[in-house]
Amino acid sequence: MTSTIRSARKLIAVSVCSTLVLGAASAAEFNLTYASPYSTTHPYGAADEAWIERIEEQTNGRVDITAYWGRSLISSREGVDELEAGIADMAYITPIYATSGYELNRLTPAFFYGYSDPAHVLAVYQQLWEEFPTFAEELGGVRVLGFNVGTPMHLQLRDDPVNTLDDLRGLRIRSANDYIGALAEFGAEGVAMPMGDTYPALQRGVLDGVIAPYEALKSLSFGEVVEYYVDLPHSRGAYASRAMNQAVWDSLPEDIQAVFLDNIDWLTQKNLENSMEAEEEGKAFGVEQGVTFIEIAASEKERYAETFTSSAREVAENLDERGLPGSEILEQVRQAHQTSD
Repeated sequence: MTSTIRSARKLIAVSVCSTLVLGAASAAEFNLTYASPYSTTHPYGAADEAWIERIEEQTNGRVDITAYWGRSLISSREGVDELEAGIADMAYITPIYATSGYELNRLTPAFFYGYSDPAHVLAVYQQLWEEFPTFAEELGGVRVLGFNVGTPMHLQLRDDPVNTLDDLRGLRIRSANDYIGALAEFGAEGVAMPMGDTYPALQRGVLDGVIAPYEALKSLSFGEVVEYYVDLPHSRGAYASRAMNQAVWDSLPEDIQAVFLDNIDWLTQKNLENSMEAEEEGKAFGVEQGVTFIEIAASEKERYAETFTSSAREVAENLDERGLPGSEILEQVRQAHQTSD
């Protein structure tokens, strides 16, 4: 992010805060701002909106929260830094998208390959968060108030079904960078492309498929241009996703802090609940559009997951070299997968 953009956002934040102070007619003791890259129509934004209402109610109106949606104040990649700098009092943060820093928060989601249940991913991650204080220490300028877990992504195909991994050969598939290597193992070409460009690329046949979750069948209308949905899991990890600027947190009395702390699990579970509802809506839309859903064999899923093993080990060893518990965390994540998922 350029210094000009950062300065502009700071000026916007100062202007917003000044307006709130000068024009507030509310009797609230604490007027806070919340920034999110999402809209309230998105499952994450809808969870935030319900959370804001809940906080205001449980503080008996002592806290008033003004929300700014859709990247109007905060970005995804720089969100933690922007929140620490005071762009907003609270924000939806995505340390996993940062280009550098926050090594444990940013890199350990790759350890969850092969997981199929997002609730399980979330439970394992939250246990790691409690056992390894470095996760919180990396985010030292903010106070974490909620967590997020991504629902698994699968393979959506335009023309040809995939029943075994050998069927991937020769296909061009829109993919996040994390999955390109695995696709190449089976002769497919992973294509890095903005999601916004994927629908027309599928429609024209530039792409044979896309790796995306069920909800994208509806939210991105992929159900209109794909014929097959193959449940080959591309797992997504969990991460700290809501936070408050640490200085703002320190300025709040303990009873107000307690309300936020008491709602960490509520917000986290509400976010997961909304995401799972969106998944079901996506499936239903796919059915309406005539998409064929293919259940791939468990042995093929295991074979595919194994392709992520070496890269995860490499990440863990690099973390070890920096004095971070990479291998220890990897071992716990893999052990939890073997025993429960």
